[in-house]
Amino acid sequence: MQKEQKLIINKIANPKDVINVNNLTFSYNKREDRILFIVNHDSVEQRIDFFVTRRMMIKLLDAFDVILINDCDNGKVFKKLYGEQKLLLPENIIEDKNTKDKNEINADDTVWEKCVDSQDIDFTKINKSIILDTLSYSINKDNISFKFIANDKTLAISHMTKLTFQRTLSSMMRVIPFLNWGISPHILD
Repeated sequence: MQKEQKLIINKIANPKDVINVNNLTFSYNKREDRILFIVNHDSVEQRIDFFVTRRMMIKLLDAFDVILINDCDNGKVFKKLYGEQKLLLPENIIEDKNTKDKNEINADDTVWEKCVDSQDIDFTKINKSIILDTLSYSINKDNISFKFIANDKTLAISHMTKLTFQRTLSSMMRVIPFLNWGISPHILD
């Protein structure tokens, strides 16, 4: 049985124009005072940069909280990761890999999160950023699908497990300018 909920009203789109999200990178643009959700940063043809406003981020965090509580064991994995995380810097990644025993590192851990050089992101950028109007989601057993909607069209879709969602959410939380935006860093506690 598929459970479907909307963060905001879903818009109609042409399925052949929808990009499948292979990676999602988060950044804060101080000049624009917006969060960037960069879809497929390493692909010129498949890249989309979504601007996320403070207002939209608050709506997203409210909806993500509902997902964590109702569908992700009250966000147990997210809370552990968010509480323990360090800034995402290359030296922290190297340090973490060296301190773990090689038998403890599984494939899922090594591909979950990585530091992306801003020059790599700029290199593939060809279009202007698009303001994210809507993010809708549907849940089917252990999987969550997100539709990224702007200008009345679904432009990208991401499929992830509930575990990957919690990991992705903890990564996103690193870039939110909580104090400047008047949002508590403990909004999802």
